[in-house]
Amino acid sequence: MATQAPATTPQSQHTHHYILTLQHQRQAGSVRLATFNAAVTLPAGMTRAEFYKGLYTEMTTHHDLPGAQTLFFALEPNQL
Repeated sequence: MATQAPATTPQSQHTHHYILTLQHQRQAGSVRLATFNAAVTLPAGMTRAEFYKGLYTEMTTHHDLPGAQTLFFALEPNQL
């Protein structure tokens, strides 16, 4: 007898989804665009500004984009 995977409940899904697009001017004059997105669970009480600041710092540090400009940022509840 085959077993079915457990149904995913809203409590087990991430609470928010973000999209962040950054533009970085390289020294050689070229421009690098990078878009990141993921579903995340935010700590209770965290503000949108706090999340953006942490996300921006993480992405610019880990992806070698120092001083990148934000072209787009969205943070929405992860539900339809």
